[in-house]
Amino acid sequence: MPRRGTWMRGLALLGLLAGPAVAQGWMSNPDAKNWAWDRLKGRSYYLRNAQGEPQWNQGERSFDQLPYPDQNRELLRMLGQGRASRRAALLVLGDRPLADWAKAALQARGDRDEVALFLLAKNHRLSGAKDPWAYLDPADRLERPWGHGIGLHKDSTAWRLQVIPSPALMGTLPQNGGLPSALERAPVPTALARLRQLRPGLLELRKLAAGPEGIPAALAQGSRLGFLLRHLDPWLDQGLAALGPLAEREAWVMHYGFQRDDLGPSSGTLVWLPGELPTRTRLLLELLKLNPSSKGARTRTDTWEHRGHTETVTVLRASGGLLYLWADKDGTWLSDRAPVLKAAMFPEARETFGDRALWARVATAGLRPGTDLSLWMIPRFGADATFERVAQRRQALKLAQPTWPNPFVAKAAPRGLALAGSLGAGPTEALVQSVLRLDHLGDLAEPTLAVFMEDGKALSPKQKTAYDKAVAQVRARNRERKALREDLATLLGLLDLRGAALAWNGWTPAPPPGPGKPEQRFGGFAEPGRTPSLALALPVKAGQGAALAASLQRLWPRLFKGQPQKRPFGTAELTRIRTGQAFNPCFAVVADHLVAGSDDKAVERMVAGLLGQAPTLADVPGEAYGRFELDGPVLARDVEALLLAYLKEGGWQPFEGQNATAEEAAAELAATFGPFLGAVKALGRQTWHLASTPAGFELTPR
Repeated sequence: MPRRGTWMRGLALLGLLAGPAVAQGWMSNPDAKNWAWDRLKGRSYYLRNAQGEPQWNQGERSFDQLPYPDQNRELLRMLGQGRASRRAALLVLGDRPLADWAKAALQARGDRDEVALFLLAKNHRLSGAKDPWAYLDPADRLERPWGHGIGLHKDSTAWRLQVIPSPALMGTLPQNGGLPSALERAPVPTALARLRQLRPGLLELRKLAAGPEGIPAALAQGSRLGFLLRHLDPWLDQGLAALGPLAEREAWVMHYGFQRDDLGPSSGTLVWLPGELPTRTRLLLELLKLNPSSKGARTRTDTWEHRGHTETVTVLRASGGLLYLWADKDGTWLSDRAPVLKAAMFPEARETFGDRALWARVATAGLRPGTDLSLWMIPRFGADATFERVAQRRQALKLAQPTWPNPFVAKAAPRGLALAGSLGAGPTEALVQSVLRLDHLGDLAEPTLAVFMEDGKALSPKQKTAYDKAVAQVRARNRERKALREDLATLLGLLDLRGAALAWNGWTPAPPPGPGKPEQRFGGFAEPGRTPSLALALPVKAGQGAALAASLQRLWPRLFKGQPQKRPFGTAELTRIRTGQAFNPCFAVVADHLVAGSDDKAVERMVAGLLGQAPTLADVPGEAYGRFELDGPVLARDVEALLLAYLKEGGWQPFEGQNATAEEAAAELAATFGPFLGAVKALGRQTWHLASTPAGFELTPR
């Protein structure tokens, strides 16, 4: 779609600036500024010379003692020092003339997306530019990772799956909607659940988490979302009348993992119930307060103070543990951890749903009037500044990614596997290009010599030989990198990216070790040496099949180390690299399609469908953008194995920060993904249609 003129963009963005999606959360919170100044006052600073080097001999100073230009330089340096430092710096810079720092902030190291959003909230415009808001670009480049969340919605007895992609892959973004305004103060969680009615929703969560083993079962003993099953649910079931009247209320549940930085919050569960507490509940809480000798539930009232704000909290203690209860004008908040509730009461500079209005609109666009239970996975990672920036820009420019069905590529999607699917045209091209895109196109830097070496004249013969060898190695690598870039560009030019098919069917085990050799523990995931059995099929431009096959025959051995092997399969020829591990990359060009996979068995399944030797999703009628088939129990088992493998490899640190142990991270993933895996398992084997909607990509059972 062609872009509008600059004056149209200006009008659109002026309208956007007047909307509710800008200048919310920490950017407009007065307490956040006090927090920022406290952070600055707790640090020491040094004067710097023109090269930015600290002048240690002049002694340390407080921030107020620095000259104004030096203050700005220190604040700009803080933009690259982590989220808390970046936000503190932006809050202080925001009270200074934009001309003094805006341009430098956009060029500083750090999260440029958050800087751009902050400048948009300040109505910053590029001086003298045709497009004064061009700093919000790019709006059409698909960044990785392109997924920003997964949602599961239960409508009566049927489940729907929602994938929240990058706005660059979406059609029209929702113009209204979003979370209840009261939730704007809540920190963005690891998992978000919406229960149309509290008690039936808890029962559904308990049913999803049930199971004799694995991650879903761990949820029931978990410490956060599991808290609902261990504490709230028994109170509702076993006679605590104080909470009984809340059973039919709508509830929003936010689950938090371990604290990743000093903005928090730390682990816990936060529940929000709209509306005032029922009279019966309030009376019973007062009676419990008058009976401190009771062996059952007891309550007390605490007063929490923070930066001049005073709030009254009811602490309820029963056999399930402590429950903190706070009521404001919009509803009732409950939590099993005091720090979590305090983070919602006094959000300061934390990342809240108020900062992520457009993500919330897309997520809640998946709700329908009859939706009983909704689960959104990992919004803490998906609802980020990148999503908001791209969504803001595309919405202002009225950009939309259209979609078209492509039933022909569905011939490459075999049925009867754990997961198989095909996609039509539109977003698929951007997805494949993003996967194959090389982010670092520049050459590797050659070794340099110090000035006093006089271009190598001062080196000994041995040193000169070592230096020349190091330079030659870098130059050889640069030549190889350039050749690979050219070959990949040629390969991409031979593909027709108006469709794609994929298949996953469990795991490929490592080959048995030879006599006297140890078991392989690399080249795969999970148990020693295992790797997912994955394959991808892409259409080839008409008449380019032979050229593509020849290009891959040259490229494949350069991409993967091992022994090249060829063998026939029907009328096709399979080429693989035998690595001696579970991962043996294989490809075939057949019926105007390129099929590439992690092993030859994965490629065989797709080739059989293209040759008409196996049933495929092309047999499924419909004109949807995508078609999928999955086996719920098998897929849940395989995803669980993938998550556990991720933990074994130390991949839990991005989820839970440096302070979490492996056991804590395992429990955290159990609490986060337990209901999701339970829901996937309950799906059984189904065929799904995928459509692009204002909620992202929605999969509905056919």
